Amino acid sequence: MATTTRGLERLVFFTDAIAAIAITLLILPLVDLVPDVAAEGGTLGELLNDHAGALMGFVISFAVIARLWYSHHQLFEHVAAYTPRLVLLTVIWAFTIVLLPLPTSITAQIEPSRATVAFYIGTMAASSIVITVMTLLIRRDSRIEAPDNRVSDRTVAGSVSISIAFVVAFVLGVTIPHVNYWALFVLFLSGPVEAIVRRRLRRG
Repeated sequence: MATTTRGLERLVFFTDAIAAIAITLLILPLVDLVPDVAAEGGTLGELLNDHAGALMGFVISFAVIARLWYSHHQLFEHVAAYTPRLVLLTVIWAFTIVLLPLPTSITAQIEPSRATVAFYIGTMAASSIVITVMTLLIRRDSRIEAPDNRVSDRTVAGSVSISIAFVVAFVLGVTIPHVNYWALFVLFLSGPVEAIVRRRLRRG
């Protein structure tokens, strides 16, 4: 399959646009709350207090999408050409990003349950895992990887560690009801996990 620089740029612009739209959609449910609060004579303080969960969900999802987009952006710095497999993985990744505003809205409107937690954290985990798969694909396919900017062990370790952290958060949030969305704090442990993965890669 013949590829062009223009085709690669369009693929990157496609994902950039999707991430930007998804991140924008996160705020819309909060904007819709303002007329209702105003009609009831509410104040800004009441808005923030009564909808703290929705605000927290927005902040977390915004940060996650921004982090996932940045990971994707950095990864494509190592790409010199694309293949049908890379395009397919990119479309799958884009789907997870487009989907994320839905579980974010659900977390604000519905009480936490195994299903809501699985949907919310599972969508994030799926997105991270797809990036990890793309990372490994690019590293192993000389047709894709830029010869002057190869995927480093550190990049692989970072991607794998984040995906592992999301999977652990998913398991904890689903199996321990009282933990639910707080399981995402496991992501702060991705640093030590990355160090372990990097040591294993060096030994390999």
